[in-house]
Amino acid sequence: MKINPHTTLKCVADYAGAKKIIGDPNFVISGLNEIHEVEPGDITFVDHPKYYSKALNSLATTIIINSEEVECPEGKALIVHDCPLDAFKSLIVLINVICYAFVLILEPTKV
Repeated sequence: MKINPHTTLKCVADYAGAKKIIGDPNFVISGLNEIHEVEPGDITFVDHPKYYSKALNSLATTIIINSEEVECPEGKALIVHDCPLDAFKSLIVLINVICYAFVLILEPTKV
């Protein structure tokens, strides 16, 4: 799912109630996807150590994770959260509400 207009690491972290961010607060986030569908610019989540490597080495450039004990790969950013899945789901709801609001404002006859 594309996020348009794009948002930042700090904005997403603040909204999700992150414990910590690792990376530039102005790091750009342009999409949101599950791990098997990510593209560069996307944010995804991981909540089990077994899958940390897969998420950290994926095309996603921002990862919501429940551990501060991982090294952030170059060119990526991390959002540390107690429950990454809940944070990710809250972002999906927010993005859908924003998209729907834009449609209501810009194209009210299509709703």
